[in-house]
Amino acid sequence: MWVLKILLILLIIMLLIGFSIYNSGEYVSVNLFGWQYAELPMIILAYWSFVIGMFISFLLGVSYYLLIQGKLREQRKENKRLMEEITALRNLPLEEEEKK
Repeated sequence: MWVLKILLILLIIMLLIGFSIYNSGEYVSVNLFGWQYAELPMIILAYWSFVIGMFISFLLGVSYYLLIQGKLREQRKENKRLMEEITALRNLPLEEEEKK
């Protein structure tokens, strides 16, 4: 499995380098929230887009992880409560039937 991860990382790096080399001479104009950037190198725009995307993905991943951990904690408490209830029910004395 680790071999596939390394191959995937290498493939992504090769694609990024290839994209960078292919677009090294490209310049673009960007209008971002009312701010105008003229003649910005495409590689810088791609780099910062990638960084911002990774940061947003990281924040979403952390928030999802914390949400799942909270739910897991609640489920463990519920499981402990139910196990205590089962133990209490098992320890109840057996009642004898009344004879008539």
